[in-house]
Amino acid sequence: MPSYTISWNDPHEHTYDITIAFTAPADDPELALPAWRPGRYLIQNYAADITSWTAATGGGDPLDIEKTAKSVWRVRAGRGENVLVRYRFYAAVLDAGSSFLDGDEAYFNGSNLFMMVEGLRGEESRLTVASPAEWRIETQLRADEGNENAFASRDYDHLIDSPVIAARRLIRHSFKQSGATIHLVFANAKRIDTDQFIDPVRAIVGEQAAMFGGLPLRDYRFLIHVGDRWHGVEHESSCSIIARRSDLLGAAGGDAGYDRFLSIASHEFFHVWNVKRILPAAFAPYDYSKETCTRLLWVMEGVTSYYGELTLARAGLWDQDRYLTHLAGEIETLENLPGREVLSLSQASFDAWLQNDVHDRANSLISFYNKGEVVAALLDLLIRRESGGAKSLDDVMRLLWREEKPLEESAFEQAVARLCDPGDFFDRYVHGTDPLPYEELLPAVGVAIGSAPQEVGPSLAATVRGEGGRLMVVNSTRGGAAMRAGLLAGDEIISIDGSRTAGETDLKRVLRSIDPGTSVEMIVARAGVVRTTTLEALPEARVKITLKAVGESALRDQWLRRGNG
Repeated sequence: MPSYTISWNDPHEHTYDITIAFTAPADDPELALPAWRPGRYLIQNYAADITSWTAATGGGDPLDIEKTAKSVWRVRAGRGENVLVRYRFYAAVLDAGSSFLDGDEAYFNGSNLFMMVEGLRGEESRLTVASPAEWRIETQLRADEGNENAFASRDYDHLIDSPVIAARRLIRHSFKQSGATIHLVFANAKRIDTDQFIDPVRAIVGEQAAMFGGLPLRDYRFLIHVGDRWHGVEHESSCSIIARRSDLLGAAGGDAGYDRFLSIASHEFFHVWNVKRILPAAFAPYDYSKETCTRLLWVMEGVTSYYGELTLARAGLWDQDRYLTHLAGEIETLENLPGREVLSLSQASFDAWLQNDVHDRANSLISFYNKGEVVAALLDLLIRRESGGAKSLDDVMRLLWREEKPLEESAFEQAVARLCDPGDFFDRYVHGTDPLPYEELLPAVGVAIGSAPQEVGPSLAATVRGEGGRLMVVNSTRGGAAMRAGLLAGDEIISIDGSRTAGETDLKRVLRSIDPGTSVEMIVARAGVVRTTTLEALPEARVKITLKAVGESALRDQWLRRGNG
């Protein structure tokens, strides 16, 4: 059984010391570190943060250890020999899927820093967290009896799917719901009213459990850091959440920060079923060494996003109008993306691994979270309409939960076809780029959609970013003023019409002062060369979407009503 120990000397070095003790399953055993983690479909090369590796026998005699690939090490040891491998990992990033260490807490995801001993992936393992005695430890792993710093995992996959917080100060709220104990664990939550989230989260858990006929677990942890952003990652019986402090300070029911917290908690909890137990066959088992492509990421994330917000309505935390406002916002986001015309939803899923490398992001990308949520909503309405309200997307998810794990690439579409005839829905809106059928499906549940063109401007129709007193172009939208002026990602905008532009505030002020349709001089720098171009002050065309409930609708009530599961 592999035994992992994580410790540290000076936390201000932000460096973990990791020891793996194991019996060699073969001559010259290899150890491999993941290049990516489940939930983030991007090669992240965690091995770049590993330094100072050594190996020894169980008796302390040194063994040769050689790095043979970017994330693989080989130890010169014989089969059956006891081996100790030691290395250091630099941990200075705090987001939901990273690892971090300072004087107040140790937070780590095993996918970042625990090597897998080849041949022992399926073996039980033990983890010891050598934190100060007064620190508390929170994780989904089972604690050993008599040693609150030692934990057991079923296998390597379970180990690295189990994030850990060890900290001086943690706030924990625990409650029973649907036969399970649910824990809300907060780190760095000074001056945040954490109590106000207990009852809403209880309602979220209860609503989703009712939809699936119960919970597939007896204990679940929301591990929440109050920090500088919003981010969440799902795990088997826990999730990690980063919640933006500025949004939660003084937040109360109905505030944007309050709603954002409930939304991310609901999204991550729905992953208990969708992704953690209903997952693509391509991920069974995970290959942590390379990209694993599937066209089902929109189902994993988009459908989860759909139920994340829908749960808030069904649990009575949002009223009908609040939910429709949210859905209208998602539709508006999608309809203002040029990429919707060139990239299909299933292809966006398949190409997730490439998205950080796409240069023309503004014009060629969509989010499979965003469009996936909108398509899931429309598919739900289609099933309800075609079945006269007898069936819904809920039934599809329950069917997949009961019968179809893991999912082959066509399994989701086949499950829908078992409940109703979707016609050409998938060909046109999932695998194709046809305009989505809002006007056809929303009225079926008594919802009217409004679509009004708006002009914002004068506008660059570009994303810019201030960097140390310089205004840099991130990307520009096809046909907009910035692209017509020849701007390129990485250009610095020095001045417009003789006015210095050192930041976004300067840019907005200058653009407001220019009459629409006027052409002015713009000075930019590209690759160290200063040049002059002409900017035409053009408005940016956008569309405003509204959704409104109209009259009485039994299908709408059935769709959004509390206790629908």
